Amino acid sequence: EAAPLSPLPAAGHLFQCRGALLHRAGRLEAARAAYRSAVRHGCGAPAFVGWALLEEEAGEHGEAAGLFSRGADLEPEHAPLHNAHAAFAERRGDTDGARSIFRAACRPGACGQARSFVGPDLSRCSALLHGWGQFEQRAGYERRAAVLFERAARLGRGCADDCARAWHALGSVRLRQRRWDDALEAFERGLAGSPRSSPLLLGAGLARASLQQHEPARELFRRAVAEEPRHGRAWRAWGVMEARLGEVEQARRVYSDGLRSCRGHAPLWQAAARL
Repeated sequence: EAAPLSPLPAAGHLFQCRGALLHRAGRLEAARAAYRSAVRHGCGAPAFVGWALLEEEAGEHGEAAGLFSRGADLEPEHAPLHNAHAAFAERRGDTDGARSIFRAACRPGACGQARSFVGPDLSRCSALLHGWGQFEQRAGYERRAAVLFERAARLGRGCADDCARAWHALGSVRLRQRRWDDALEAFERGLAGSPRSSPLLLGAGLARASLQQHEPARELFRRAVAEEPRHGRAWRAWGVMEARLGEVEQARRVYSDGLRSCRGHAPLWQAAARL
């Protein structure tokens, strides 16, 4: 076994990484000890999350819930902890409990991120609202999810990645609702901050195609696969559009190029076989 780590200023984070590696290796008792040391050396919320997930895996659900609560008490502004805590409750079938965790975290003054609802800094709540929106979407409440995704996107000015994820989530909901113009607006708002995002380019292309704007859609699909050649969904969407337009040879070329880049993408193979 490796020698104990030295008490460096970053020792808490080193112990947290050690715990994660031991947990992944299945050495739960050693991982538990590492997480305990991480907390003792000031790592805080990340260590509590890792430790809680370990206890959940071990079947110690009460211990896991207590660790999430201790982490929230220590760092109430830590959005990933609240997201993980709510996901833990959801996995146990407690949807009301999961929703209560989000509501408590977003109560004005409840945590540093939630205070942004009533203060001038609105950017830091994006990750929490996005997580809540994903939960509502899984629960079947797409309208609630859309409201949360839009709030997350508008609050996400401080982090381009958070903002892009939120706009993409909102655009995807609008696509499923067949609100093509609203979907396109959401994807384009995301692209304004993340112009090279392949998922956003794909979403905008799908919205353009649904609006019968095929040449702009074609260009968006082309950009999506240029940015991420292994993006099988983008290759498939492009090929499907060409096939529906009667451009069979173009569809074959798209599928062929796509399959060279992502040979393991089953839906792409299926679409090519149906052509």
